[in-house]
Amino acid sequence: MLFVAEYEFGWEALSTVVAKRLEWGHAQPDGFRVVGEYIWQEREPAFRGIAVIEAREVEVLNAFALHYGPTLKMMIHPATDVQSGIALLHDSQSGTPRARRGASAARRDAVSPSTRRPRRR
Repeated sequence: MLFVAEYEFGWEALSTVVAKRLEWGHAQPDGFRVVGEYIWQEREPAFRGIAVIEAREVEVLNAFALHYGPTLKMMIHPATDVQSGIALLHDSQSGTPRARRGASAARRDAVSPSTRRPRRR
């Protein structure tokens, strides 16, 4: 299973986060693999990044989050690659995919004709 971990931290945590990242490289459990990791500098918080993770079990994700503890703020999201997502979409639907309608069109159609305001010309 693929996951994307978004994280952020400030200058005060930089040395601790780097040390924990180096530790994790040696201590990560079986069934956990970092597919890719990217970081960029922001104004506030000073650093933001993402890690694309492949994990066999949710327990390894818990171990990852607990390893960093309060040194950074992290959110983990389940993900899929685009090609697999498209294939799943087509496999789950018969025929061609339907276009999604916007919320305003759905609201407009939900109002009965007698309660609609007349258009100004």
